[in-house]
Amino acid sequence: MADAKPSLARDGTMQVTAKEGIDYLKSEGKTKLLEYQGLAQPTEDKPGLQRDGTMAVTAKEGERLLESTGGAPDEDAQTRGQQRKIDDIKNETAPESPAKKAKLAKDTTMLVTAKEAKDLLGKEKLGDTRQDTAKRTANKPAPKRAVTMAKTLEEAKYVLEGKEVDVNEGRRTRSQSKPAPPKPPVKRAGTMQKTAKEGKDYLKRGKGKGKGKKTEDDGDKVEEKEEEGEEEKGEEEENKDGEDTK
Repeated sequence: MADAKPSLARDGTMQVTAKEGIDYLKSEGKTKLLEYQGLAQPTEDKPGLQRDGTMAVTAKEGERLLESTGGAPDEDAQTRGQQRKIDDIKNETAPESPAKKAKLAKDTTMLVTAKEAKDLLGKEKLGDTRQDTAKRTANKPAPKRAVTMAKTLEEAKYVLEGKEVDVNEGRRTRSQSKPAPPKPPVKRAGTMQKTAKEGKDYLKRGKGKGKGKKTEDDGDKVEEKEEEGEEEKGEEEENKDGEDTK
């Protein structure tokens, strides 16, 4: 028979679980529970370091992040878009206030006003109130009309180079004062011309050579008379136009 080999002692499941639990508690720093159970030796009392919890650490990290990005969000902002709008409004630069005008001393402004009043009024005297000044101006005698009319007539004579001015005559414009241009003589077909034309037509329609010769002579005489009549009419019209221009 073969020799019996020595068997290795193995921890059971409960022992393994207990060791793992002890190691876990030690890693978490919870050794007091092990000390109460007698599973660990009591250690000397050392001041434990205070560690912030998860919430405290998260809060601190959030504050640092907000400081780097520009501060905490506004209380009224419920979304990121609203926060952006609020930031844009805050970043808007207010218009610069206009520079304040230097106030003038009261004495200087009063002096300037007094000088301007003297230049404007001249020698005119004012009353204590507006009613007094209105009464003074109302009591001034109005200029005589006859005197002003005489002066106007004298000025008109000087402008017209000594020509007499008719006061009763209405106003004239420059175009009316110019002499009218002479009218060209108008030639009109008078009764004699019409009669001569009718006579010529009648004589042409006449019969016989002898009669034709007589009619031609008569026609020449009629034409001479017409020419004389036209010359007389032209002279009469020229004489009339000359009288109109005068």
